[in-house]
Amino acid sequence: MALLAPRGGAGRCDPPALLGRAEPALAAVALESEAEVLFAGAERSAVARQREAVLRAVDGRLLVLTGGPGTGKTTTVVRLLAMLLRVAAATGRPAPSIALAAPTGKAARRLAQAIAAGRQALARTLPADSAFAAPLDAIGRAQARTLHRLLGYRPDLNGYARGAADPLLADVVVVDEASMIDLALMRQLFEALRPDALLILLGDPDQLASVDAGSVLADIVASTPALGGRVVRLDHVWRAGAPLQRDLQALRDADGDRVEAILAGGGDGIDRRPCGDAADLDAALARWIERHRGAFDRLFASDADPADALAALRAAQVLAALREGTFGAAGLNARIARALGARYGFDPQQTWHRGRALIVTRNDDASGLYNGDVGVVLDGADGPRVWFEAGDRDGVPALRSYAPAALPAHESAWAITIHRSQGSEYGEVAVVLPPDPAHPVLSRELVYTAVSRARAAAELWATPDAVRAALARPIVRHGGLRERLAAP
Repeated sequence: MALLAPRGGAGRCDPPALLGRAEPALAAVALESEAEVLFAGAERSAVARQREAVLRAVDGRLLVLTGGPGTGKTTTVVRLLAMLLRVAAATGRPAPSIALAAPTGKAARRLAQAIAAGRQALARTLPADSAFAAPLDAIGRAQARTLHRLLGYRPDLNGYARGAADPLLADVVVVDEASMIDLALMRQLFEALRPDALLILLGDPDQLASVDAGSVLADIVASTPALGGRVVRLDHVWRAGAPLQRDLQALRDADGDRVEAILAGGGDGIDRRPCGDAADLDAALARWIERHRGAFDRLFASDADPADALAALRAAQVLAALREGTFGAAGLNARIARALGARYGFDPQQTWHRGRALIVTRNDDASGLYNGDVGVVLDGADGPRVWFEAGDRDGVPALRSYAPAALPAHESAWAITIHRSQGSEYGEVAVVLPPDPAHPVLSRELVYTAVSRARAAAELWATPDAVRAALARPIVRHGGLRERLAAP
């Protein structure tokens, strides 16, 4: 990149490529005073890892920034990018170009919004004459795209335009939700990087990995010693809801005593609801709807505002481990639609009733809607309109509406699968597990990923045996990367 002197070759997601990028690309620069400005007012111990990440990025071509929900990964990236731009200006080098990406359109949009919010928050804390003012403005011009779009995926050729022969132009490439990236896509990303580019991977290695081959992020994080400190794990939780974070850590670590307390109803941020059959499921749904009736009232109001209706959808979400069956997203959607129809006076068989939540299931560049985008049906002057939260070029949230006929493939979203929820956040979640403890879908990563979607509280609709079985079953994948990085 323009800021750093290149060393070595480019390329593939294999040990030589990773280890080569972990080598320093520039002599260490005394930037402590600059870091003081970026972290002014923060308790030093709380931001120690964030400061480390910012300083690590300046002299390298690889940074892996990990941590659980609420640990400030995107906040750190804003400061990191500001530092890179500031150093370039101070040393007379051209400003590095920045590309933001994520595996899905929804995750890319959230990344852009988080960067925009972090940039604005940081700008409010800096003096008016700060040398970081111009760098922050430059960060605002970076757009976020899906990894497939960044790499120029060609469906007609089943291949990518960007690779070693035609690399990405960006000097800095930031990729969020890296746990969702499979081995083949990560290799393509490495192939497409310029030798002197800086790659920043963000993600939580304890979440579900890609449905395809490999667990790349977890393998890289497990190989921290081999990468010379290029992996920084954030552990200070900034998000409100510390009780939930304690329970979430217990699930991640399969902490037996704490898990048993949660199962017995003694969790701080997680409640368990008995859910062994259809009757239990209906009882849990009835309590859930009543608990969140304020959000549902806003959603079904005849004069509902689109922004308020979409915010109501984000307040609470039912997540299912399965797609089909009584305990799957499809069965849950039918049950929830019937219950809401009885309460709010609509026919659950009617497709385009006011207040319906739906989720896009296929990427569609023409409409600007992508797999995982969630919308709500509201009344319009000429019939129903479906509203989605999009984002402008600076990542600032914006609203767009579509006629039903203009939508790509979609389905109801009162309940969605845990896999589809990756990259999303909700106020509260209800996590529905199949009651059979031997069900092969159950895993520790599945439960952790689902509960980590919540900001404030979560419910487990499950039998105790199903939860115990899931937490006792961490996913082990043998993609080969971890073993090869560990080899002498």
